[in-house]
Amino acid sequence: MVLKRFCLFMVMTMILLGTNPAFGDSFSSLNKKGNKAYKRGLELLQKGEKNEFTEALEQALKSYKDAEIEKPESPELSYNLGNVLYQQEKYQDALERYFKASGSEELKHQAQAYYNLGNAFYRSGKYPEAIQAYQKCLELTPEDEDAKYNLEFVRKKMKELLDKELQRQQNQKQQQQKSEQQEQQNQQQKQQQEQQNQSQQPEEQQRQQEQKREQLKPKEGMTEEDAERILNALKDDEREMLKNMKRAPQRRERRGGKDW
Repeated sequence: MVLKRFCLFMVMTMILLGTNPAFGDSFSSLNKKGNKAYKRGLELLQKGEKNEFTEALEQALKSYKDAEIEKPESPELSYNLGNVLYQQEKYQDALERYFKASGSEELKHQAQAYYNLGNAFYRSGKYPEAIQAYQKCLELTPEDEDAKYNLEFVRKKMKELLDKELQRQQNQKQQQQKSEQQEQQNQQQKQQQEQQNQSQQPEEQQRQQEQKREQLKPKEGMTEEDAERILNALKDDEREMLKNMKRAPQRRERRGGKDW
């Protein structure tokens, strides 16, 4: 969004400065020449003729600098130079010129210098300084509606940027906390897994050892019924075996003889 009234405001100011009778003839002539070139440049800019606009600014800058040789301490001329530098987007150089112009003895010129200081600060991204400059302008000229508008505009812009920055910091903090929590959870899970593995290892070893002992351990004794049943079975087998032995032919051996 473009700040209101900025170009028209500077053109009107320069025309007034060019008609100031306190200037010398040479100085006044050069200043008028600069004003004329600058005004033509703004008209070319509105038509979209940027190359011609740039050339007109260079002509205005040369005329103002030639006039500055005549009166180097002129705050009014510093103001005009600041306007050209501003249009060339040399905002830091423009700020220096506007600061010098704010030392004018005329309150109206001071107010105009502070107004344009606010514009240059805004273009430089220095919103707090821009707000202070507009406030100073309104102290000198409380009826300046454009200064009021620009002041509120920059305040809202600064608030938006601050809100975005606070949101960015909050998001960054939340993301950092989330990462830290995740890292902590991962570490806890790792420790729990290690502890679980350590606790399971002795239990597994003990279980394996018990299995081995069970395998080597002799079987438990039989019940009385089992023992009696087995004993009876053995007796039956023994009696059967004895019967068979009685029926078997007996072999006799000859003493000192050989088998034929």
